[in-house]
Amino acid sequence: MLEEEESAFDIQQLWTLFKTNWKWFPLSMVICVLIAGIYLWFTPSTVTVTGKMEIIDKSKKSSGGLSAGLAMLNSLPLGLGSSLGGAAGSLGIDAEKEIIMSNTLVGNVVKDLGLYTEYRLSKWGRKTLLYQNNPITVTLDPTHVRWLDEELPLTTHQFLLTISKDGNGYTVETRLMENKEKTDLPAQTFAQLPATIKTEAGTLTLTENKLTAKQAKAFEGDYTLKVSIVPPSNKAKAFIKKMAAEPPSKKVMNIISISLEDENLMRGVDFVNSLVAAYNQRANDEKNEEAMKTDEFVNKRLAKVDAELGSSDAAWENTKKNFQITTPEIDAEEALTKKSAYEAQLVAVGTELQLHDYLSEYVNDPANLYEIIPAGISSVASVSTSAEGGASAASSSASGSAGTASLLTQHNTLVNQRKELMKSVSEMSPQLQRVTQSIQELHPVIKTALKRDRQQIVMRQNALQREFSRYNGRIGSAPQMERVLTEIGRQREIKQGVYLVMLQKREEAAMELANTTDKGRLIDSVEGDPQSAKPQKKMVLLVALFLGALLPMGILYLLQMFKQKVDTRQELEAITRRPVLAEIPSTDSSEAIRNLRTRLLLNLKEGQKTILVASQYDADGKTFIAQHLTDSLTAIGKKALLINADLRSSNLQPPTSNLRSSSARLLPEGRKKPAADILGGEEFAKQVAQAKAANDFVVFDSPALGQYADAYQLATFADMTLFVVKAGHTKKSDIEALNADTKLPNVMYTINK
Repeated sequence: MLEEEESAFDIQQLWTLFKTNWKWFPLSMVICVLIAGIYLWFTPSTVTVTGKMEIIDKSKKSSGGLSAGLAMLNSLPLGLGSSLGGAAGSLGIDAEKEIIMSNTLVGNVVKDLGLYTEYRLSKWGRKTLLYQNNPITVTLDPTHVRWLDEELPLTTHQFLLTISKDGNGYTVETRLMENKEKTDLPAQTFAQLPATIKTEAGTLTLTENKLTAKQAKAFEGDYTLKVSIVPPSNKAKAFIKKMAAEPPSKKVMNIISISLEDENLMRGVDFVNSLVAAYNQRANDEKNEEAMKTDEFVNKRLAKVDAELGSSDAAWENTKKNFQITTPEIDAEEALTKKSAYEAQLVAVGTELQLHDYLSEYVNDPANLYEIIPAGISSVASVSTSAEGGASAASSSASGSAGTASLLTQHNTLVNQRKELMKSVSEMSPQLQRVTQSIQELHPVIKTALKRDRQQIVMRQNALQREFSRYNGRIGSAPQMERVLTEIGRQREIKQGVYLVMLQKREEAAMELANTTDKGRLIDSVEGDPQSAKPQKKMVLLVALFLGALLPMGILYLLQMFKQKVDTRQELEAITRRPVLAEIPSTDSSEAIRNLRTRLLLNLKEGQKTILVASQYDADGKTFIAQHLTDSLTAIGKKALLINADLRSSNLQPPTSNLRSSSARLLPEGRKKPAADILGGEEFAKQVAQAKAANDFVVFDSPALGQYADAYQLATFADMTLFVVKAGHTKKSDIEALNADTKLPNVMYTINK
């Protein structure tokens, strides 16, 4: 089996195939190159455009507060804090990639650049994509552009236009497709543009595009323009399939490499640039939404505080009128000093408490669960004092506010991420569910933190109130009006403090709205990679040449492998171990017969003189070879006798004598005995014995082995068998069967014709 496997890759056999069929190789190479040329002509070439965008994380600016918030989260029981922090941090770069590759964002780019309309110049069967150099611009009215997307996914509407320009003007053939149904509209001819075409799916407007002199030169003669208009959403999906957005390496997680494979280099560059611009616009819109929520909240509170402040001013004015005073006198300077200090702290704490209640009211409203919580409203600096207990109270307040602020920042970050994901993924998306769950789990934590902060504020307020009451009690002789005015004044100062804080927050919100810093920034110009061009012409032509050379050889080799008949000496030697003595050509076989004689004599051992010439079928040439072999032996002085034992042949003629020195024929009397009986009879055996005794060699011509058993009868008298294989006629299976046959003695082969 190993030798048979090795013969399957015989180099000599392949070389023979090449020499005998060489004319097919140049023809195949020419055909393959022509096919490659046709493929290159009709296949649109593409190039990969790449741009690297750095994602700027603005949350790093508040890293101190974020660290405090994370520390507070980690301190929560049952591992709740770590799970919330992990849910928010795991989004990261994956969420940004989902946004960049979202249908909404890419759809905005398609609409902004008008990429849902495609122009192709048809020439010699080739359709070349045009971008910004199309001679005619076709636009669909904006209402129906939106309608194309609204009809999806149940119905897909498309416009296919063929615009032909000639000396008579412009001929427009319009086809409207609704899913797979086609409606051909009547062709229209326009002497000049602009022109409009009204259809049931919208109004098309054709205008001449403003081209440079160099661009316009290409369209001076007649041309045919193919225009297609598809739903923007479908075009966005087509672009997404050709896009990729991945970090350049695993170590760099704040840079995304955006690549697009497109037919037109300039269109690809504009697409990536517009995609980054749309990404930044979306980020700014989301940022502005938080600032607008804060501004709305502040304006509502300002109106309420303004009304309350007006009431305090009126009470102050009425009290002074009732008591007919302008300035109360101070009885005890030291007491009043202490009292004033604690009073200032009570005002600050009161302002902080009221702001805190406003924020708690907003957070406790179920409608605001997935809304942005105004940031920084509860963060009011406590008034420091040298009085006893003031420093510790301020420190406690700052710590509580920092923890709550970090929780609010965490909540707002999750809300923003949820809104981003809702625009690009379904509600059943694992990412969206995870963010929603994180918001729901974080909300009670925020409420608990707000309650705890309020308790701390109330505790500080009570402590300050006790100290204030102690010093205030020292002013026992102060008139009642002083206490009334003091209380009213305190309320006025609280309202004024709240009012000032709200004004400050409104200005901060306005500044935030005015801040349009990009979230994504291109760190490199968008360029196309020439090495990424597809298809590569040189490579395609080289492959075509290689296939052109390989294909004929492969076909010939396969035909050779599956061929059932023997054609060459190499094929015969590949399927047998027995010697192949010679090849007998169709013409001028004298030299081949002499070669056969020489090889035969070299292979016969001493005393071997009887040769059986056999073949599988009639007309294989065994009689011809038997006769010429006998003549060749006699030509070198050997006494050789040819016995024609093919008694089945209809051309058998009676000999002049039974045995001749050159040849003999055996003929049964009156054809009454079967051939097998004659060859197996004693008379024939005696004649063979006499022939062997009287001659150096005896050659038997036998009937066809595949039809009769006579050859096996003759094999009992033979010393060796010369099996004739006729090229293109004898089957390989016959040779393989003969290899396993042990009835024929010392089989050797010769190939005829």
